[in-house]
Amino acid sequence: MLIDTHAHLNFKAYKDDLLAVIERCRQEPMKVINVGAAYDTSRKAVNLALAESSFYAAIGLHPIHVYDEEFKAEDYQDLIYSAKENIVAIGETGFDYWHLQESLAKGAQSIEEIKKKQEKVFRQHIKLAKANNLPLIIHGRNGKNDPQAYQGIYSVLKEEGVDRGVVHCFGGSLEEAKQFVDLGFYLGFTGIITFDPSSRKISGGQHPKPLAKDVSSHNILWDIAKWIPENRFLIETDAPYLTPEPYRSKRNEPIYVKYVAEKIAQIRGSSVDEIISISSQNAINLFGLK
Repeated sequence: MLIDTHAHLNFKAYKDDLLAVIERCRQEPMKVINVGAAYDTSRKAVNLALAESSFYAAIGLHPIHVYDEEFKAEDYQDLIYSAKENIVAIGETGFDYWHLQESLAKGAQSIEEIKKKQEKVFRQHIKLAKANNLPLIIHGRNGKNDPQAYQGIYSVLKEEGVDRGVVHCFGGSLEEAKQFVDLGFYLGFTGIITFDPSSRKISGGQHPKPLAKDVSSHNILWDIAKWIPENRFLIETDAPYLTPEPYRSKRNEPIYVKYVAEKIAQIRGSSVDEIISISSQNAINLFGLK
């Protein structure tokens, strides 16, 4: 069975046709983890998980939103108490150095202040995950001229003694991938892996995430997908963003995660069924899906 380990059907992009998108997931059939980016979207992810037996939720405050609202651990803990069997991870959380200027526009006094605040909130998520025996969903994104986000994340995880989670939509180097895998983490692959590595354009107004490593257009991501141990990768959409080929100009949705599996199968010289089976078992192992 297909498992999309990172989607956002809890976002406004689906306000007009959510039921139709859910029905397409049912017809596949597949499981979906909807991931929160703030308290409101975390609560919506939980509500989706409560309403749909094949859906699960992750709850957290995305690093780009740490100046939009305060992270109140007690509120997230209350969500866990309200739906303990339906919440399978804490996040997405981590470091985002791509949108630092936006945080400055929201009132931050300096880049250093933003990084410190992201780290503080990240550590609060780690504490919440440990308290509830839940894995982390990590967001990492380097800046145009600041390629240190993944190293910063790795340092915090190692210092905090965390070895359970996924670095979603991985965009670091092969060396960094090996560091996270050695730590015990999984890496998530999205529709970016289906893109032509000679093209840096992401069409259709989608979230402008990079092809790989935030600064490179060659096939580092393919190298990582070929190298990664079979028990350490997950497939995901990050819907509504990062729609894979052949639907790249359209809004993404969970059923398109099969195209991520197809590309990984091609890169690794495996069958699509094998990649789906392996990635699904990995998701079950990490998140305790039933």
